[in-house]
Amino acid sequence: MLSNLFGKKKDAESPAIFKDKVYIHSTGKMNACLQLAKTQPEAIFIAWFNETAKTYKAFFAQNGIDLARIITVDEFHANTVQNHQPVFLEHYPLPAKELELVKDWQLTNIPVFSAMVEPLFKHFGSDKMIPLIKLFGMKESEAIEHSYVTESIIKGQGKIANKVITEQTANSQTEWMNKNMNDQSTPHSSASNNSSQQ
Repeated sequence: MLSNLFGKKKDAESPAIFKDKVYIHSTGKMNACLQLAKTQPEAIFIAWFNETAKTYKAFFAQNGIDLARIITVDEFHANTVQNHQPVFLEHYPLPAKELELVKDWQLTNIPVFSAMVEPLFKHFGSDKMIPLIKLFGMKESEAIEHSYVTESIIKGQGKIANKVITEQTANSQTEWMNKNMNDQSTPHSSASNNSSQQ
């Protein structure tokens, strides 16, 4: 029944670059990241925004996890993924920027952890979906994890990209959405504009 919330799955599937794990609230997401850090020492956690990295470093420090395992995209180097499992702590609103970063990794199913209370999801009405999902019996410690979720996120990111005229950088996803989604209604004339760097 959750497929009704996220849209229909494509008939033919190809290996996805990202594998989404979407939790209801941030607490469930953070605890899942912590568990992954404890059970998979090779995992490194990548944040698109400085505020996300700051939040998770504080959380990991409280739980005895090496803070060096959390990096921002700005700190990323190509050899970082060697002998490591990259894990994203969030999505970037513009899909072209995500694809540009991972294009040479030769990896598929890269985990991306998200929460439905995050600004990117709220932009598409997740606040209305959360009560319904809870009615289905989903627990806050459980993740929605399916190809149709990833496909729906990609479609949502595409809609955002079409509305961003000139990207403004930000320290958090909230700030990014506030800066870039207000008073910007004219679509790009070129897809290359979507991938402007911070």
